[in-house]
Amino acid sequence: MGEHKPFPIWLMFASIVPAMLVFILIFLESQITTKMVKGSGFHMDLLILVSMGGLSAIFGIPWLSAATVRSVSHPNVLTVMTKGPEIEKVLEQRVSGVVVALLVGLSILMEPILKMIPITALFGIFLYMGVTSLSGIQLWDRMLLLLIPKKYHPNEPYATKVSTSRMHVFTAIQIVCLAILWMVKSSPVSLALPFVLIITIPLRMSMTGRLFTEQEIKYVRDIKS
Repeated sequence: MGEHKPFPIWLMFASIVPAMLVFILIFLESQITTKMVKGSGFHMDLLILVSMGGLSAIFGIPWLSAATVRSVSHPNVLTVMTKGPEIEKVLEQRVSGVVVALLVGLSILMEPILKMIPITALFGIFLYMGVTSLSGIQLWDRMLLLLIPKKYHPNEPYATKVSTSRMHVFTAIQIVCLAILWMVKSSPVSLALPFVLIITIPLRMSMTGRLFTEQEIKYVRDIKS
């Protein structure tokens, strides 16, 4: 790879393939952790992320990666709820994001103190953040409905306007896809994860009109019609 002999010229062009995979991965992670509609600033953020990824590779610095649990928890704590409960507003700003980034950077200097914290305590915090972030995710809500009688189902479009059996079938398909993604992520070919994610798009398109109607797909995907 250029350490003991000259770097092949053809490999420079072949690197485009894994570079595209990395870009797709960063794009998808950014979409997952973005819960609110953004303006043109979102595209600028994505451009900066990709540019910093290229600079990091040149200087041997690890690539940026979205911290899904922390990023999803961030807008949750900024959300103001009514007694309904319904979302009233989100106190969106950049101050808390900058403070979090600074604290992450300062954690390098706090190593003597941080290494005194038991690793089990850290895992417990991450587990708590992950479990609390599941609230409001429709897939998780529908997974719980697999164990709840129909008469206790919530008054949501995916539960009231889609038959229970078809809703459960869609949930089961998503669980299988999630299991496949987890296996790919945990395997030596984890870089192929973006390709597997992209395959879910034609899968959904093939199910629409055949296994599920377009209206049913909208309800189970939480899209307002």
